[in-house]
Amino acid sequence: MSNAINEGLFLIKDVKPGSKNLNIVFIVLEIGRVTKTKDGHEVRSCKVADKSGSIAISVWDELGSLIQPGDIIRLTRGYASMWKGCLTLYTGRGGDLQKIGEFCMVYSEVPNFSEPNADLLAQNQQNKTGKSDQRGNSPPNQNSGTPAQSGNGAMIPFVNNNSSPSTPRDPVFGGVGRTNGRSPGSAAPPMSAVGPPSAPKPSVTISNGRDPRRAKR
Repeated sequence: MSNAINEGLFLIKDVKPGSKNLNIVFIVLEIGRVTKTKDGHEVRSCKVADKSGSIAISVWDELGSLIQPGDIIRLTRGYASMWKGCLTLYTGRGGDLQKIGEFCMVYSEVPNFSEPNADLLAQNQQNKTGKSDQRGNSPPNQNSGTPAQSGNGAMIPFVNNNSSPSTPRDPVFGGVGRTNGRSPGSAAPPMSAVGPPSAPKPSVTISNGRDPRRAKR
């Protein structure tokens, strides 16, 4: 029977916030002062320990008045939670405290698992900041993606404009250029057009040098 009982025991070092159905054997080191709730219940905070360390346990009403320093007590169906940043044991519903001995027990007061744990607080802050960072990183990634798409879309027309003059100007604009691009055809006409204007100029001079004007004078 004793082996079966010991198999279900937890050490204080294994207690975590939210743990339930805890069976722990510990020795009472200190009993705190009595505080009363609004409902008139008496609450005592006791410091208990086993070989792995110490922790605070909250004991209510008559059980707290019966506990004495040096008592070896077995907690059954207890649970743990955070109270004002400190890990604390509770008996809970259906839980029980039984005195099984006195004084003769190996224990260690350190580490005290009910001391405010800065590591847990830091982890909680890191988790919060990590979530906010993920939320903050997602929009910039989306925003950075949009200009990249717009830039790629803008590059496409520029490539088409560069490619269009290189390829079609030889085959296509060769025939069409005779109508629209008069610059190549105008090179020859100015040579031929120089002749006709020279012909009317002498005709004008001839008309100016006719005798009828002299006759009028």
